[in-house]
Amino acid sequence: MKVEDVTALPSYELEEEKFKDKVHRLRQRFFHSISPGGLAGDKKDVQPASGFPLRAEQIWKTIKENKDLDLPAMEVMIATFRCEQITKETLSRLKSDKTWLALRKAVKAVRESLNSLCSKQI
Repeated sequence: MKVEDVTALPSYELEEEKFKDKVHRLRQRFFHSISPGGLAGDKKDVQPASGFPLRAEQIWKTIKENKDLDLPAMEVMIATFRCEQITKETLSRLKSDKTWLALRKAVKAVRESLNSLCSKQI
């Protein structure tokens, strides 16, 4: 079991040079954090921060393609969001489509005629 390291820094106001030296060494440990002896040491699957954008892009690509996505709740959430997005886009297009609006008006007129005929027959 590895004991985690704790680093104390000297007072900047009282020992400025020691502070700067210690910060420099700490910075180097962060910089080389996935190297043996670095902050992350030999931990498995450690990736450098510089690779984060590429990794995030790969994760998003996997989500979009649903390849090997074993997160059912995430799939449902994404599917729900996408369906809502498609519904909004479709309704928006239909509200501005002249053919659809004319058809809707014609259906409404037919429905009103049928209601009128049915009420007369009863």
